[in-house]
Amino acid sequence: MLNEIVNKNLNRIESDLNEIIGLKSIDFFDVFPISEEHKIKLDEELAQISTLLQETERGNVYCLNNPIKTKYGDLKYIKIRFFDESRLNWEAAADFVVEDRNILLNRVGKDERYKYIERPDWDAVEFKTKDTLIYFLNPLASEVYTRNK
Repeated sequence: MLNEIVNKNLNRIESDLNEIIGLKSIDFFDVFPISEEHKIKLDEELAQISTLLQETERGNVYCLNNPIKTKYGDLKYIKIRFFDESRLNWEAAADFVVEDRNILLNRVGKDERYKYIERPDWDAVEFKTKDTLIYFLNPLASEVYTRNK
């Protein structure tokens, strides 16, 4: 089920990803379950194929034992979110690494699809359309979870 969700969503956002200058690789993947039952099934699947790294207020973060191979590189870190009806537009959100995040930061305020988000421990450029939800984080989620292992 997980491989299918990852590949379907990466294919769905491919045309938007082609617009991103200096796109390097996938870093992290957030799955938004479509129901509470769906969340339980995803967590059960991940319990078999990964290590639980962290339980957060938004869901469980896992490190896959065997990364999922994608056209954007190997995906190791996945969060299964708690069911949230406000996220039903998107089945998932992917985080990517770019060569120069300043290029994306410069689009904030000039292109309505780009938004800057700042939190105490991180900041992000969000790229959002009706079909696409992509993030470019600082620090990268993979760096945070590698440090915290």
